[in-house]
Formats: sequence, structure tokens, C-alpha cells
Amino acid sequence: MSLEVITKALEEHGGAVKELKTHLSQELASVKEHQQLLEKELIEQRRPGRGKSLHMDSPGRLVKEFTGSEQFDMLVKGAPSTGRVQLSDISLKALTNAGAGGEGTTGFDVQPQRLEGIYNDPRRALTLLGVLPSLRVGVSKFEYIQLDGYANAAAFQENEGDAKAEASMPTEVTEASVATIAHWTRASVQVLDDAPSLSQQIGSLLAYGLLAKLEAALVAGTGGQGKINGLLNQATAFSAQGALADVVGRAITELGANGWAPGLVVMNPNDWYDITSERAETGNGQYILGSPRDPAPPSLWGVPVVTTPSVTAGTVLVLDPSQVAILDRMSPTLMASRHDASNFTSNLVTILAEMRAGLAVFATGAVLKVTVASGT
Repeated sequence: MSLEVITKALEEHGGAVKELKTHLSQELASVKEHQQLLEKELIEQRRPGRGKSLHMDSPGRLVKEFTGSEQFDMLVKGAPSTGRVQLSDISLKALTNAGAGGEGTTGFDVQPQRLEGIYNDPRRALTLLGVLPSLRVGVSKFEYIQLDGYANAAAFQENEGDAKAEASMPTEVTEASVATIAHWTRASVQVLDDAPSLSQQIGSLLAYGLLAKLEAALVAGTGGQGKINGLLNQATAFSAQGALADVVGRAITELGANGWAPGLVVMNPNDWYDITSERAETGNGQYILGSPRDPAPPSLWGVPVVTTPSVTAGTVLVLDPSQVAILDRMSPTLMASRHDASNFTSNLVTILAEMRAGLAVFATGAVLKVTVASGT
């Protein structure tokens, strides 16, 4: 190939390159002009009172990334006219949904954030269960022997040779039944697998339900087939005139005089509040027991007080705790099974909470049911 042909080819190629650069410069000017329009629109959209788009700056950022890329720079300098520019962190949604996220738009289906666990689950303290003694038993029927009408017959032997006094100790066998308390629920296998903390809370709620039911039955159980006979149903009635705190004091005195050791007062929370909020009728009306800033400890006449809503307002139990016992046949137990009804084919799990317990009152005279006499 002659030198003239080569020179001519280079001149033609140089002219083509200059023409391409001119064309690209014109395109670049057009792109920059479009960018300025988009930025102006963005500023307008972000003025106070206008909805702010989550992706309003994406088209402008697209132009910036393209014109500032190394590939575009190579095109301007004479590289082949075909090239690829990979844009980072810009999705198709951002480019085609410029108004999404703005005021009044519905372009996004945003899922709410859900906090783990179950809420609105109030649990009162089961204080009575913590103070009553318990006794482990191995059968469903628990028997014990009580004196029935025993009277102290001890007497002096006035003269030598006289017959001494004979004591009579009539007894009877008393039986306390052990009751079964249970409840269950179902949950899907997916929920238990995906939210282990939720499954723990379900189990905790079921177990608490058993204990709450037990405490209520220990106080106010009506007895009968498969049920617990509670303290109120077995207690000895005691009534006196006066304010509630005074009547409780009389019952404590009566219990001690009969040979028992008063160790527990059980009352409704509202009754305890009425007692602790009582004010002196004279002077500056100071609180008699403690104050809102320094509440009085739960105690009356030196005997601990336990509150529970299972006792109705106006009724109080005063007892010797050593003369009663919770019969513990089976502690709260949680069981889970796939083999219940259609669980296996429905991908469900049955969660069962169960316990067995009862109440023995060894001496009904050691438990007084205190009420305020009418007319006080």
C-alpha cells in the first residue's frame, strides 16, 4: 500500500473522529440541559408543603453516573461508538416510579414492622400460692383423720382411790380430692419454627392460666365432682361489729384464744386499700397506716396480709397456715403433639397445659371467714 493511500485513510479516519466528537459533544450538551431541568423539577418538588419522593433524585443521578463514567469518557476520546455503562444502586422501580413515595401516591406496598411476642397479657401476682404450704401426694384421693367433737376432760382426782376422768376422742376420716386443671390451643408448625419466642410465650401463658385458676379455686372453690373445695367453703363463720380492721383484729384474737397460730390474712385488694387510706378524724387528717409516699407493709395486728380478687370485698379470711395444705399431685406440665385430630395433615401442633392439685383443710376451726356485722 502506497504512502498516499495510507495518508488519505488517516485523514478520513481523523475526520470521522472529529465528526463523532462533535456529535457526542452535542449529545452531552443535550443531556446536561435535561439534567438541569430534572434538578430544577426536584427542587420544586422538595419545597415546603410538597410531597417528598423517595426516588425523585434517581433520574438525575442516572445522568451523572453515565456522563461521569470511564466508559463514556473513552467514547468521547475516540473509542468505538458502542459501549456499556453499569449503573450501581439504581433500580428499575426507581427510574420508572419517579412519584412513588410522594404525597398521595400508592406506588409502594410497604409491609408493617411487627414486634415479636404477644401483648395485652396482664398477669397479677399469685401471692397466695407462695405462702400456703404444699404437700406432695401420689394418688387422686387424700385422706386424713380429724377429731370430731373432742372436749378436754382432764379433771382433778379429789380423793385417793377415786376414778380418774376418762377422755373421749371421737374421730372421723376426711377426704380431699385432687382435681385436674387443663386447657389447650393450636399453633401452626411454621409459626413455632419461625418465631420460637412466640411459642415460649404461648407455653408461659398456658402455664400461668393453670396457676391462676388454682389460686382462685383455693379461695372460692365450690367443691363437687372434679372440683376443689375452697377455703371460704370450709371456713368457720366469724362476725363482729366495728370497722373492718377492728373485726379482723377480733378474729385474730379469737383464733389465738382457740389454740391456733394466726399467720395469714387474705382479703380483697379494695378492702386493703380502704384500710391503708384511712385518715384520722381529728388533727390534720393524717393517714393512720403509712402514707402514699411510704405505704404501710401488708400486715394487720402483726399478721401478714395477702390480697386476691378471689375474695369478695367485705369478706376476709384469717387462718393458721399450718392447718391447710395445697395437694400437689402433678405440677404444671406442657405437652405438644402433632397427633391430634387433623393436625398432621393441617401442619398444626396442639399445645396442652395440665396440672393436678387439691386442698386439704386439716382443721376448719383454724380458718375463720370474717364479715362485718350489719348496722356498723
